[in-house]
Amino acid sequence: MSIKQSTILILLMAFISLGMTKEIDISDTKIESSVYVCGASKIYHRSKSHVALGRCKSGIKKMTETKAKDLGKRVCRCRS
Repeated sequence: MSIKQSTILILLMAFISLGMTKEIDISDTKIESSVYVCGASKIYHRSKSHVALGRCKSGIKKMTETKAKDLGKRVCRCRS
């Protein structure tokens, strides 16, 4: 086999293997955002630096927004 034939064969194999790679579709991947809850509060905040959390005396818990909703909590309605 000549060098030219070997080169063509290698290029053909590389082209075929690139066609076989699996594309990853990240549109179905849901990224969970973290929220913060003060103690047993029914309200969660999207920012750990929220002014209400600065007054929290019973400890701040970090969890996913889905978990907070599952626990019956609602998002903070203030605008700060």
